[in-house]
Amino acid sequence: MLCVRCQAADAQPSSVQCAVCATYPGHPRPGTDTNGAPAVLRSPVALGWATAGLFAAVGLTDLVSAVLDLRVAGLVGQMIDGEWTAGERAGGIEQLLVWTGHFWSLVYFASIVVFLVWFRRGRVNAEVFDPYGHTMRRGWAVGSWFVPFANLWLPRRVAVDTWRASASPAGWRGTWLLNLWWVTFVVDTVVSNGASRLFRRAEELDEIARAYRYVAYSELFSVVHAVIAVLFVLALTRRQDARAHQPWPPAAPGPVPDAPPPEKV
Repeated sequence: MLCVRCQAADAQPSSVQCAVCATYPGHPRPGTDTNGAPAVLRSPVALGWATAGLFAAVGLTDLVSAVLDLRVAGLVGQMIDGEWTAGERAGGIEQLLVWTGHFWSLVYFASIVVFLVWFRRGRVNAEVFDPYGHTMRRGWAVGSWFVPFANLWLPRRVAVDTWRASASPAGWRGTWLLNLWWVTFVVDTVVSNGASRLFRRAEELDEIARAYRYVAYSELFSVVHAVIAVLFVLALTRRQDARAHQPWPPAAPGPVPDAPPPEKV
């Protein structure tokens, strides 16, 4: 029986992998040198769970911030009605919002770093599964996020190629969860930026109260996006982990032209 990983050496008697694959699971598979360096299969499980956990922490912080923002908006409304003592309570909550914002920034930055590492690892793993099923080179797994405006669709192309290449031969290839993750990401980006601009322009009390409500609503939508992002990350991680434990034939670059007929002697 051939090793289910490299499909080149005989598997060990008590395993489905050869001795090299069992000892060095990160070593390159043969025939995957399509980007100038061999694609190396590495487990995405630990990074996937770390990314999901950080996204969940970001969503939970957004939820706390939304509750606090709505409370401040209510207190500002009381000030508009003439209850000026509500201003002292609003000031205390605003200070709590500042500390919540610091914590959110820290967790959000960490989630971005870990996500990019996980996303690139998933892209490289997908190249091992299917070396010829990608429309963009592996460097775009990180670089596409930093191209202005183009980052609204280029990372999705990388994600779609990774998602499809990671499916088992008879597995589920639908991309509705990926599309839902991407749509909520784009909407969340637009809504959050709009709410931030509205908050910076608010001067009168009624404008401030309205701005706090809009910011709270945008944060609640960010919670929805965080939940979907967690589901997407865990789903892709499970797909790749399952794919890595299944045998698959090497992908072919395309039809091979017929060989010329032998010359007559």
